[in-house]
This record gives sequence, C-alpha cells and structure tokens, in this order.
Amino acid sequence: MATYSHQNRGLLVHSATESIEVNATPEQTWQVLADLTRLPEWYVPAQQIKIITEGPVRQGWQFILAVRTWSGLVLDALGTVKEFDPQRKCITWRGQATGIAGDSRWTITPTEQGTARIDHTFQGQGWLMFLSQKLGRNRMTVQKRLANLKRLVEAENVRA
Repeated sequence: MATYSHQNRGLLVHSATESIEVNATPEQTWQVLADLTRLPEWYVPAQQIKIITEGPVRQGWQFILAVRTWSGLVLDALGTVKEFDPQRKCITWRGQATGIAGDSRWTITPTEQGTARIDHTFQGQGWLMFLSQKLGRNRMTVQKRLANLKRLVEAENVRA
C-alpha cells in the first residue's frame, strides 16, 4: 500500500503500511493479535520471546524478542507496549535493538461482511532500518506478517 521516509526530529524515519482482510471476526482476530506470547508463531523475523512484565498485556508491558536479521544475525530487541486498546482493537509496541528502533502498529476494524481488516504499519530508524527500506524488505516483511497472522487466525477459526 505505502512505503515512505520522512524526517522526525532530524532523524530519517522509514515506514511501510499494508492491510489484509481475514475470514474471522474482529474479536477472533484480536484474541490472536493481542496475545504477544505468540509472536514467534507469525511475527517475522521473531525467533523466540521472553516476557519481562508479569500479568496481562497492557501499556508499558515489556518483552525481549529474538529476531533474525536478513543477514542471519540474531538480535535481542527490547519491546515495550506503547498503546493497548482492546475496545478499539489497536496495539502498538516499540522494539529496540542494535542498529534499529521501530514501532509496530496494528489496528483491527470490522468489514461490512462481519470479518476483520488488519492494518499494520512498521516504521523505524537506524542503519538496519535504512538497509531494509532501501532493499524493499520493510514492505515485504510487513506483508509477510499480515499473511502469517491471517493464516493463523483463519486456521484457529476453522477449528473453533
């Protein structure tokens, strides 16, 4: 849908936004998306997750996500939930690791058919983000995340 770069406080920020429709209700979709312990099942390039904050996901909740870069290097990224709104079905977390800092924003909205539409934006900065954007990998990664999440939600919806 969109890929762009802009200046924010003198830093170059790279961004990609995509959407996908899921054959499940917004509530069913939110149940999977909001369970951040499941990120390694669908969130490219997550390998594993370590929960830092006890209790339910909420603003300020933290985790460490082991992510594999396109070069094969595995980095530990500290994730912090910036926004968590079950009513609006919106969540944003910020991940930070060597060479990259980025926000992953997700919003689920109902379609006219009663299914879910997921909008995902990933925007960040740092030399790894710069390379990702220049090589077109940021947009591809956003698309893969959406496709993986769709597949997982729909598979669980079939079993329900």
